Amino acid sequence: MRTVTRICQLSALLLLLAILPQCTDKKSNEYVKEGLNHIEAQDFGRAELSFKQALEKNPKNAEAHYGLGGVYNFQGRYEEAKESFQLALRYDPAHMDAHYSLGYTYEQMGDLDKAQKEFTTYKRLKKRYDQFMKDEQAKR
Repeated sequence: MRTVTRICQLSALLLLLAILPQCTDKKSNEYVKEGLNHIEAQDFGRAELSFKQALEKNPKNAEAHYGLGGVYNFQGRYEEAKESFQLALRYDPAHMDAHYSLGYTYEQMGDLDKAQKEFTTYKRLKKRYDQFMKDEQAKR
């Protein structure tokens, strides 16, 4: 009987040890917020780290890819920025700001046709968003 009690106690302890780190771990979106705060403070190295930590938690976090792309753009790392914005759009095709930023990145890379395409998509999505918000306001 004593062995059964010990096994139950040990099992409970192991379960707690498995769960506890998840309780104290930051979530992906918390790292994104942290990254945005670092950008605001113009600490781009720490911002990059925060966005990468967000992506370790959730590789499909469009906002983390978008933030990382912004850091890369600021640093002149346009190829990496392009890839980050493309990933943001893979996971959130209607992400207006990612379309705009991808357009800016293409412009910096000298690909004006692709830049124009992204700016056009941005304008179309922005117009839809503005109309949606106007309709929502009218309902109130």
